[in-house]
Amino acid sequence: MTAAAVLLAAALLVTPAPARTRLAGVGRARKPSAWTVRATAVPVALAVALVLPATVLIAAALLGITLAARRRAAAVRRRRSTESAALRDGLDMVAGELRAGAHPVAAFGAAGAELGGDVGERLCLVAARGRLGADVAMGLRAVAQRSALADSWERLAVCWQLAASHGLAIATLMRAAQHDIVERDRFRARVEAGLAGARTTAAVLAGMPVLGIALGQLIGADPLGFLFSGGTGGVLLVIGIALSCLGLYWSDRIVAGLPI
Repeated sequence: MTAAAVLLAAALLVTPAPARTRLAGVGRARKPSAWTVRATAVPVALAVALVLPATVLIAAALLGITLAARRRAAAVRRRRSTESAALRDGLDMVAGELRAGAHPVAAFGAAGAELGGDVGERLCLVAARGRLGADVAMGLRAVAQRSALADSWERLAVCWQLAASHGLAIATLMRAAQHDIVERDRFRARVEAGLAGARTTAAVLAGMPVLGIALGQLIGADPLGFLFSGGTGGVLLVIGIALSCLGLYWSDRIVAGLPI
């Protein structure tokens, strides 16, 4: 019954689209939609689940979760680096507008319009809030909640509060905030460069069992057949994958605890 359902789902997927849809796509390449990808993955996953033992599925799930978490962490690091560079350029524009005699709110708006992107949009939102008479410091803290650099936006809010409360020059404070972001970027780049070797070592050590399995397969010991057959081999497969994933997780926790 389950096999019949899988075959029916596959038949529905290969059914040709209506003529109107096919003719509309003539002359241009179309990328598969997210719904099509998910619809294709579901029957494939069901077919694989029917063939492979439960231990193999558990090991694959552990490995997939670990790789997805590491990929997400790497994306967060790239996002922080990109946003930090954009914010540094934006503050440079704000300081230039302030030196030219522009109002601080107008300086934020001009810098945001010229910069563009997510950081530019946030600067424009802060400027719009200031033009409406709202608290600019609260606006900076509001955009910090949606940013990967919440601490930098919080420092800008503190600088604005200092200028408003004590009558300090906002241009001087913005230049100080920009200098702080530049120095933090340099320190973060040095630490990331120093940690690159540690991350590579952790990944290599976690993948060493794969090399041993490959060598065993080459000499005819058939470790893959033993591990994928379920039973004792499947339990050992789950334990090995779990220990490797735990090692990667623990090394990432150690690196994340460093002051970057």
